[in-house]
Amino acid sequence: MRSAFNPDIKCDYITNNFAEVFNNWIKDRKDLPVVELIDKLREMIMVLWAKRRRILERLHGKILPAVIHQLKARTRGLGHLTVVDSDSSAVEIWDTTNTNSRHVVKSYLHECTCLEWQHTGKPCQHALALITSVQSANVNMEDFVHEYYSVERF
Repeated sequence: MRSAFNPDIKCDYITNNFAEVFNNWIKDRKDLPVVELIDKLREMIMVLWAKRRRILERLHGKILPAVIHQLKARTRGLGHLTVVDSDSSAVEIWDTTNTNSRHVVKSYLHECTCLEWQHTGKPCQHALALITSVQSANVNMEDFVHEYYSVERF
């Protein structure tokens, strides 16, 4: 169903409980008059941003460490994918499981025909198969992740 979503919006999960989370966040303040409620929300957002700034001071690198850790974990178990040699930037990836599907990965464009890379901003399993198959020491996982997950944007 990825084809129906805008790839400019980077999200790797969809949840419909936004209202529940928000209501839980303000549950102790819901009965305040509107002006006081808005002022309290402003204060809560300021505290949240301050907390994020403290976390940011401890982060190093270009991309958030949690994202890099997640991608490195996903590189394990890619043995069912076969990289068909073409060149190092655009290749065909065969899935040798019972589906026998194939996808074209263009690393220089951060695109895969499964559309996961375009929508999430993080390399899909097909792109990870290509990235890990390149034996060059110059390959840096951070170069393949959208800036949405950058330390700067955090």
